[in-house]
Amino acid sequence: MEKALLLVDLIKGFGQEGYDKDMYCKNVEKIKKNLQELVEYANKNNIPIIYCCDAHESNDPELKRNGGPWGEHCMKGTESSNIVDWLPSKGLLKLTDADSNNKIIYKEGHSNAFRIDKRTYSGFYSTVLDNLLKYNDVKEVYIAGLVTSICVQHTAADAFFRGYKINVIENGCADISVEKHENALGYMKDNYSAKIMKIDKEGLK
Repeated sequence: MEKALLLVDLIKGFGQEGYDKDMYCKNVEKIKKNLQELVEYANKNNIPIIYCCDAHESNDPELKRNGGPWGEHCMKGTESSNIVDWLPSKGLLKLTDADSNNKIIYKEGHSNAFRIDKRTYSGFYSTVLDNLLKYNDVKEVYIAGLVTSICVQHTAADAFFRGYKINVIENGCADISVEKHENALGYMKDNYSAKIMKIDKEGLK
């Protein structure tokens, strides 16, 4: 196993209207079909899918109550922290600290997908993700999700710092504006040597 797909913050607070009102990224509507095709591609090619999901606690530093920039959103144990309804999550295996040095095994009755909770922008920061990927000999990651200029970019940065080859799925990411999205893609390409790719019915290009 040398590759993994990281799906960043594809949870209801960001990706589904009616949950965390101030955090909903309406441009996600433009990439839903692409993300569904990306998941299908990963499953067909036996690429494990790891959802990296905000699950905030009350003392997290990015919250306004603690001096951070954001109001409460995607709090641990709430519906807004659950994966969006329009992506498959049935049988999802949640990975905890105890799983960090285990092989990714596709257990009978479960999908080819896993979940890691995070408490800030990066899927790597204070999570089991790096240990899990390295233990499973993953050398290359595909990254998609929300939003391009924050959690996707920070996850890509931490992947770069840890020596992974990075691919960012351009039409599998969205931001609050096209300008922020494009600037983030350019930054990741220039600074992390990220390959910017697209997904369609024929696969990744």
